[in-house]
Amino acid sequence: MLSAQLPNMPAAIWLWAGIIGGYALMMWSNPARASFRDGLRAMRRYALLWLVPGALGCGQALSEVAMRVYLRAVLSESERPSFAWAREGWRDPHLWLTGTPESLWWLPRGELHGALRASVLPALENLAGLFHCVVGTFPISVVGAVLLFVNWQGYQGTLFQALRQRFGIAGWAVHGALLISALAALMKPLLYAGPQLLALEIWVRWGPVAAWLAFIFEYLFGVSLNLFLLLIAYAWVRGLTFAPGDLFDVALRRFSFVLKWCALILLLSFVLIDAPLMLKNLAPFAGYFPEQRFIDEHLLRARASLAMFVLFGASVQVTLTLQSDSARRAWRDHLGFLARCWWRFGWFLIIAALHLFAVAALIEAVGRAVGEGTVLWVMWRLLSPWFAGAVAGWLLASWVCVFTGADLAPTTTRSPVRF
Repeated sequence: MLSAQLPNMPAAIWLWAGIIGGYALMMWSNPARASFRDGLRAMRRYALLWLVPGALGCGQALSEVAMRVYLRAVLSESERPSFAWAREGWRDPHLWLTGTPESLWWLPRGELHGALRASVLPALENLAGLFHCVVGTFPISVVGAVLLFVNWQGYQGTLFQALRQRFGIAGWAVHGALLISALAALMKPLLYAGPQLLALEIWVRWGPVAAWLAFIFEYLFGVSLNLFLLLIAYAWVRGLTFAPGDLFDVALRRFSFVLKWCALILLLSFVLIDAPLMLKNLAPFAGYFPEQRFIDEHLLRARASLAMFVLFGASVQVTLTLQSDSARRAWRDHLGFLARCWWRFGWFLIIAALHLFAVAALIEAVGRAVGEGTVLWVMWRLLSPWFAGAVAGWLLASWVCVFTGADLAPTTTRSPVRF
């Protein structure tokens, strides 16, 4: 009787059964399955692995919601963003997935396809972020800038000493540049009030420059937090005990070894993204950057190219953090890692990309379905970063397990991190 009933089961049940079964088979049989299991165990042991990305993502979402409230207050009625409690309810059981234009949930096929397409680039950038900077830091970077200036728990002194030891006299210049970018990050919230405080021409021309300086600190602050999370996962793998404050000291000291790699990423980001954004506001260069074409084509290609470059050097940062004192040696070890561990690393990339794409697509689809500007949309924007942060923390810890499990670098070239 059971076999007679199975063909009559709805197609959706067969589809979901196939998806769940295929996912379970992929996670059980892939060569990196032990690393994914250990990454989950590390995240359960140290909640900071998901709390830090979740808090950063939630802070970013909160700033976006606050910006919508601010724009609604200062813009004219025709230009201000909309807010609504909710769409009208609906009770049609046959429209449980798509809904209707008047329902709480409305996700027609075209919007679903659009959400999937819009999630490809964020998923690629998030995948690259696992190996470099797991999540954006604004507006929490403002707090980080304040703590840097007040030398909270001596962290600025630790950073300055590490830069001096690494770069010698040039460490003074590097430290000064960091303080300038931190000052720009501290003043960044005022940029949003620029049109009300400054002449529009001055704000349009110099606003991108100030935003770029602030981005430098935000990015480097994110890298330092990324190193902190890498070291937490590494400590779990090695069975080490630590105090979070002491481990952050280690992250700041190792940050000086990662700085050259970060400078290369910043240079590429400036050339591909920031410089065109600045030049398009200057009259002599405005003709080279048509607004619509620049946003729709060049910026998307630049972001994808930058993410692919970071993926090309995926293990450079973790190598500099855990093993190498030299960028040249880190690249050599990175190429050796790819040559000897390409199968496991390739599977890690595939599975991580699938998870990050699924998370990005879910966030985008639900946001479109509940309606931008509704209370449900605001709640989802504030809650979804915690889910995304948990996935990011799991994958980041799993990446450390993949890297340390390979154990490929020759012992004569290693300079393991000391706690």
